[in-house]
Amino acid sequence: MNNRKRILRLVIAGSALLIGMACSGTSCDCVTPLEQPMADSEKVYDAVQVRLTPDAFDFIENNLTDIISTFLGDQGLVFDVPRMDQEYCAPPFDWPCFNLHICEDGCTLTAEIVTADATPVPPDLIGLDATINLTGTITITGSLDCDVPIDMQNKPVHADVRFIVDGRDHLLTFNIEGVGFSLSNDDYSLDCSWWYDWLMDLLQGAITGLINSQISSQLDSAMAGAMAQATCLSCDFYSGGCPAGSSCNGDGYCESDGTCLTNPLGMVGTVDIGSLLASVSPGMQASMDIFTAAGQWEDANVDPVVVNDGVEIRMIGGADAARSSCVPTPPDEQIPSNAPPPRLPFTDVVPGTADGYMAGIGISDAFLDWFMYKAYLGGVLCLSLDTDATGGMLSSGTLSVLLGSLNTLTGGRNTPVRLDLVPGQVPYMEIGAGSFTTDADGNRIMDQPLLYVFMPDMAMDFYVLVNERWVRVVTLSQDITLMLGLDFTPDNKVVPIFDENSIVIENVTASNYELLAEDPSVLENLIPTLVGMALPMLGGAIAPIEMPTVQGFALDISAVEGDLPRPDSDYFEYIGLYANLRMADARSARTRDTFAKVSKLNTPARSKMSIWAPGGPSYPSVTLDVSADKGPAAEFSWRLDKGPWSMYQRGPTLTVRDPRLALCTQHTIEVRARTVGDYTTLDTQPAVVKVDIVPKDDGMDYVPQPGPAAMKKLHDMGIAPAQQTLKTSGDESDALPHAGCATGKATGGLELLGLLMLLVGIRRK
Repeated sequence: MNNRKRILRLVIAGSALLIGMACSGTSCDCVTPLEQPMADSEKVYDAVQVRLTPDAFDFIENNLTDIISTFLGDQGLVFDVPRMDQEYCAPPFDWPCFNLHICEDGCTLTAEIVTADATPVPPDLIGLDATINLTGTITITGSLDCDVPIDMQNKPVHADVRFIVDGRDHLLTFNIEGVGFSLSNDDYSLDCSWWYDWLMDLLQGAITGLINSQISSQLDSAMAGAMAQATCLSCDFYSGGCPAGSSCNGDGYCESDGTCLTNPLGMVGTVDIGSLLASVSPGMQASMDIFTAAGQWEDANVDPVVVNDGVEIRMIGGADAARSSCVPTPPDEQIPSNAPPPRLPFTDVVPGTADGYMAGIGISDAFLDWFMYKAYLGGVLCLSLDTDATGGMLSSGTLSVLLGSLNTLTGGRNTPVRLDLVPGQVPYMEIGAGSFTTDADGNRIMDQPLLYVFMPDMAMDFYVLVNERWVRVVTLSQDITLMLGLDFTPDNKVVPIFDENSIVIENVTASNYELLAEDPSVLENLIPTLVGMALPMLGGAIAPIEMPTVQGFALDISAVEGDLPRPDSDYFEYIGLYANLRMADARSARTRDTFAKVSKLNTPARSKMSIWAPGGPSYPSVTLDVSADKGPAAEFSWRLDKGPWSMYQRGPTLTVRDPRLALCTQHTIEVRARTVGDYTTLDTQPAVVKVDIVPKDDGMDYVPQPGPAAMKKLHDMGIAPAQQTLKTSGDESDALPHAGCATGKATGGLELLGLLMLLVGIRRK
């Protein structure tokens, strides 16, 4: 941007803060442009709502110097005054005449913001008033040879930011009006040779007018260019060019009826889900069109943007996808409504408390359901996972731990396995209270989840590679409910929280199992057993979600909870996030240091892998002694083998109880401390403890053999299964830490740990 435009960027910064998103337009590398605008029928109005309270405006005013530095960079408010030539003849006789060259070689002026005030004015305006110091030198050559030193102190500047709803597409935009800035004769003096002094009183008023005319012209030009850049839709925003009914003008913007179309303030584009999940499901073909932008149905005069001395921005959320062949066409009763949800009634305190906040964000359940519906249509949950894609987590050795007859089918070899996931019904979400409590020991417990994800009729087809061909050995269908909470790290990353009750598997049925010898009830118990083993990996499979900065600001989270209770229900209409603003590089809290060591290892005797159910009394466990550096009382969270972080517990000891500790491998336990209840103090470099375990396995007495019908089907398929009876033995004594980990049948269970994270289809690259 040319330097002469920089003085306007402060004004634009005020409005950009209010509606700037972390990813604007299609500039993010996470998306590609849409071909054309998304149809209104695929959108949810009032999908997201944002409020900036009066405290937010106080923060902006009190931190203006840092804000300008962040927004404008090192050059600050600097703009150029280009050359202007003018002939001036003195009235009343139009004599004498002078040829004046103002800023013949260009001039530079620098502004310093001294004070600023932002005043929200209902229904749609923010008045910006500032005082500035303006310094620099304007040169005059030609008939005269003078310098005009500018040293203006506390000069008032005013501008109005007005919010406008474009009636053509209902997108919210803004305009900057009433910019007032001019020099007066008293703001400067002419520094000329002494013999010009007799002319100065005569010429100063004219020179002031010329300078103001030049500055005004530059401001108007900069304003027009900056406003177009910020608010007008560029001709290449959509890959198909300007939307129907508009055309590309000479300035590179789409125009209709003499005015440019509105640039969506948010994120708009196509997300390539297949690319995101390439490491999990190679070759997956799935994409979604996403639309989130500031906008509302009614004009701002009817549906005010300035409300109760704050600003409330509504957002239009949209999603669309072509139906993938992997999912059935849903019946009408499964298709969610995309009608606008009830409006979230913001106040200036966090609900249920007397604590103020600066920024409140409400994400509607209606938008979450619409998003899930379109994700379902687009095949996002149709994953095809094999041994290579899962890094060896999925193999016949994995399943033979629980399905012994697989050894017969594969001849005792560990062969590749493929798992195809096919959703049978549209998934949906519900928003819970998102509340936590503490137990008698002061440990943090998830009282009510923040988010429920329901995936009914989720089918999983298991294939095994036999004689170089994929053979389906069983189909398992079930209803899955995922319940989670949210926590945060000091660098403002959102971390999902799971506990042993976070996943519920119901209504499991088995089919297509003719090649296996197990009873159907054994097969139907397979999924809960896998979940019990894989649950601890689920949280670790979801990459932390970063809360991005917005125009140099970051959020300090005060609360995340369910808001606006739904009548006659335990659910809520919105996820409400409440936060205070800070400069992105400002940190007030110091992170803690964590110390941990193993004090005891308990590995109970066991007989069969299937007894390891979540919460079972026979879980293996490691007792850790933990402490933090000197400071306020601390609480501790742990995770095992890169899984999810646990709920916070008080020291001085932690008990790590997890079914994975029954597996023969070296385990890594990480522990991190924070000041009780203060996520900004969380240790960013956890203490690490290594534990080697050698479990003793009592083995499996008998491997079932396929029946005659299954043997005939195998024969017809050209597969000759090996006939064998597998017997192993071992004692049931407690396992002890050991430098070398023995290899036994139980080690095959290590691959089970990745199944659930693949099951729910949310693992990221």
